[in-house]
Amino acid sequence: MALVKSGWLWRQSSILRRWKRNWFVLYLDGSLVYYHDETQRDMDGRIHIKYSCRDVRIGRECKDVQPPEGRSRDCLLTVVLRDGSKTTLCAESEDDAV
Repeated sequence: MALVKSGWLWRQSSILRRWKRNWFVLYLDGSLVYYHDETQRDMDGRIHIKYSCRDVRIGRECKDVQPPEGRSRDCLLTVVLRDGSKTTLCAESEDDAV
């Protein structure tokens, strides 16, 4: 698979709503895969953006989400999936979020 972009993002856990840092890889086929670290050995999850994504909210559109300490609300992204679930992410900067 061809790589589009990779790097660190903060991901909010679905149950306790804690922020965890993961290594993310976006592939040309629309797969957004996240790993424990940049070695990409232990996959934590996968989002098929091309097939599963219903909406992507950025910045101030991410209502009711508190960014990790020291991060701006402008760095937030919420991926809303067709099944109604959401994955909330936070980039290091607003440019990285875009």
